[in-house]
Formats: sequence, structure tokens, C-alpha cells
Amino acid sequence: MATAALDRIGYAPAAGAIGMHVTGVALDTPADGETAAAMQQALHEHGVLFFDFGRALTRGEFESFGALFGDLEDGYRLGTGKVDVAANAADPMMDSNKVPMQEFGINKWHSDGTLFDNPPQAAILTCVEAPEAGGETMWASAYAAYEALSGPLQRMLEEVEVLHSSRRLEWMKSDASAVHPAVIRDGLTGRKALFVNSNYTDRIVGMSERESETILQMLFEHVNTPDFHVTHRWQPGYVAVWEQRVTQHRGVAGFRGPRKLRRLTYLGGRPTR
Repeated sequence: MATAALDRIGYAPAAGAIGMHVTGVALDTPADGETAAAMQQALHEHGVLFFDFGRALTRGEFESFGALFGDLEDGYRLGTGKVDVAANAADPMMDSNKVPMQEFGINKWHSDGTLFDNPPQAAILTCVEAPEAGGETMWASAYAAYEALSGPLQRMLEEVEVLHSSRRLEWMKSDASAVHPAVIRDGLTGRKALFVNSNYTDRIVGMSERESETILQMLFEHVNTPDFHVTHRWQPGYVAVWEQRVTQHRGVAGFRGPRKLRRLTYLGGRPTR
């Protein structure tokens, strides 16, 4: 039987295939209770959850609320000498004046850190300063992307692994690389998700360069199908949290005025079939 706390939670779909607007969850909700369990289940089911607290959050409020969704990393692993990682960890801000979207590939579909053996499990953003217009963030459902593929292509991808590296990102100075399945299965929902992305997926293991690149470019374009997407326009007080394994995301690089979003990421294990 649901308790009063769970009864107060409201859900409204944000798009057809991905995303849910959530109400009735307080900023100071304990991270070890039934609400936290419900939020984590909803996160895996819907990919991205949106909250509106009506005002900009302090850093402490943001970190406290973020604890609902898992164990936070100390700082986002950028893997580059171009950004002051220590400063980013001290105040994890995505500031458009310091990290231009196009230059850093933020406006391309990706899942963070897949060049690591253990990529971030999830991430959370809150708006500190919204641009006058534009600067939205988009998410794509990796569930829907996998499910929309033909049966023969699904079966082929389920049998292969892909190498992830920084090769496609000119700005990133990282020797990190990892091999992951092309299709993974979410541990909570049991659903399969396509796990290749245009920033970090280098090649399909065991294929020629021509074969691998032809298939990957097709999959990168496939993820760009609008049917899989949700778009979120930012205002101070808005929060979005997403599961990195079952979604991809990108920023809209066209906007007017400053764009500042505070960001945290969550510790994750190795993606599996």
C-alpha cells in the first residue's frame, strides 16, 4: 500500500517516448527512504525526470536533492587539460562562457564518459541562469532507439562490442578507452538499450573500418529521430536528472545571453548485456 508521501507524487509525461514531469517531491526528501526508491525506479523507466522548484536552488540544496538518485561522484571527469577540473569540482557549473557547446561537442548526441570502464550512471542539472532564448537540452531514449531497429539488426548488435575513446573529440586529451556491448540491458526495467554515441563510440570490434563506420554513422543518425526525443527549456529552479545508460543528450547551441547550469554526476558500474 502506498504511503502518504508516495500518494503526493504526481507524474505527467513530457513526451511520447521519454521523460516525466514530477511534482510532490520536496528538496529535503531523505535519500534513504521510499520516495528515493520510487524516484530511482521512475528514472530507469522514463529516462529523464523534470522538477520545478520555482526558484534557483543553492548549491547545498541541489546536492542534497541530488542524493535521492544515487552516489555522487566527486567531480565530473572531463579528461582534458583545457578545462580547470579542480575548479569544476569546487563548483560544478556548466558556464557557456567557459565551455562553449560546439567547441566541446556538447551539442552532439552523447552519453557521458563512455570511454571509461565505469561511466557515470546518471547526471543531474539545475538552472542557475537561463538564456533569453534558446539553449535547451534534449534527450533521446536509447530504449526507443533500440526497439525501433529491425529484428536482424537488433540481433547483430546484441552480439558485438564497441570501442569507446576520445578519437572523435578533437579537444579531449585523454588516453582512456573502454569496450562495451553495443546493446545493454537495464538492471531495473529489464529493457534493452542501444549503447553507442557519436562523441565517444570509436568502432565496432572485429569489423573492418568501412563496415564499422557505415553501421555507426547509420546508428548515430538513427538516434537523431525526433520520435525518440524530449526537449527542455531552462528557467532558474528547474532540475533535470537522467539515467545515462538508457538515454543520450545534447545541448542546443543556439541561444542569446549567458547560460549557466550546475551539474553533478553519479558513480556507475560497468554496462552489461
